[in-house]
Amino acid sequence: MSSPRIVFVDDERRVLLGIERMLFAMQRDWDTVFVESAEAALQAFDEGDVDVIVSDMRMPGKDGADLLREVQQRSPATLRFLLSGHTETAAAMRALEVAHQFLSKPCEPAQLLAAIDDALSLRTLLSDVSLRETIGAIEHLPSAPRVYARLNSVLQDPNTDARDISAILAQDPVLTAKLLKMANSAYFPNTGRALTDIRLAVMRIGSSMIRTLVLATEVFSQPVWRADVGQLQHQALMTSLLAERIARGHADVSAASVAGLLANLGKLFDVADDSVSRPWGYGEVGAYLLGLWGFPLDIVHAVAYHRSPRHLPRTEFNLLGITHVANSLISGDPLDQDYVHRCGQSGALEKWRETAESIQQRANA
Repeated sequence: MSSPRIVFVDDERRVLLGIERMLFAMQRDWDTVFVESAEAALQAFDEGDVDVIVSDMRMPGKDGADLLREVQQRSPATLRFLLSGHTETAAAMRALEVAHQFLSKPCEPAQLLAAIDDALSLRTLLSDVSLRETIGAIEHLPSAPRVYARLNSVLQDPNTDARDISAILAQDPVLTAKLLKMANSAYFPNTGRALTDIRLAVMRIGSSMIRTLVLATEVFSQPVWRADVGQLQHQALMTSLLAERIARGHADVSAASVAGLLANLGKLFDVADDSVSRPWGYGEVGAYLLGLWGFPLDIVHAVAYHRSPRHLPRTEFNLLGITHVANSLISGDPLDQDYVHRCGQSGALEKWRETAESIQQRANA
C-alpha cells in the first residue's frame, strides 16, 4: 500500500517548518507536501491524488474555507482539516460546511497527528471509495457537536460541579429547554414541583444523561437532514439508555451510550437509502461521518457494523455487540441470535428485553 499523501497549507513558512520538524521527529510514513498558498495547494491536486489536506483559515487571496470548498468539488474523497487561531464568526460558519474537522491554532503536535492518524485509520476501516466520495461530496456537511465537545472537556476536571455544567448549557436556549423538560419527565422521580432552575436540573439528571441529551440535540437538530428526525431521535435516546444498561460489566458505559445514540445516524442522509443496491448502507454512512468528526474508533466501528456483527470474527461481547443488541431490541431490527450465543450472552437476553420494554414504556408515558 502506498504512503498517504498529505498537503499542509499555511502562508506562514515558520508554521510549515514546525509541522515538518514534528513529522520527522515522530517518524510518520507519509508523503507530505508543504505549500504557502491555496493556489499551490490546488496545483498539488493536479499532480496526484491527495488523501488529506490541512489548511490554515486566514490566508491572502483564497482563504481556507474557499480552498476546502474547491477541494470538495475536485476531490470529494479527500479528508479536509481546517487549522486556525483567529477566525471571524462568518468565516467559521463557511468553513464548518466544508471542513471535516476544525482544529484550533496553535495546535498541540500530538493532537494534530492523532486527528490525522484516526482519519486515515477510518479509511482502512471503511475502505469503499464510493462511500468516501459520496459523503465527501455532500454540499452542506452537518457540523460536529461542539457544545458536547466543550462539555466533555469540562467533565474531565474532577472539580467540575453543577454550576460549571449549567453555565455551558445556559448559553443554548434549545438545550436549556430540553434539559428542563427531561428533568421534569417520568424518567426521574420528583417532588411534584416543576423544576425551573437549570442547576438543579443538572443535579437531578446527572452528567451521563446530560452528555447524551446534549449530543442528541446537537446532532439531530441540524437543518441538513431529510428524514423524520423527531422519531429517530426518540428511538435513539431509548437505544442509548438500553446500551448503557447492557454495557455494565462488559464495556465503557459512556461509550456504549454514545454508540447506541448514534447507531442509526446514517438514516438521516438521503444517500443512505438501503433499498438502493450499494456495497454499503446507513451504518457505514453514519460511521464515516462520526470518524470525520473525530469520534473514537471503537464507537465508529460499533456504528458501522451494528446490523451485521457476525461478519467480524471476534467472540467477546464488546461495544459492537452491545450496540447491536440495544438497537435490535428498541428498533425492531433483526437480532442475530447466533452471534449473541457465540458471545455467551444468550442467558441475558430475556432480562435485556424486559429492560427495553421498561424504557419504552417510560419514554412513551
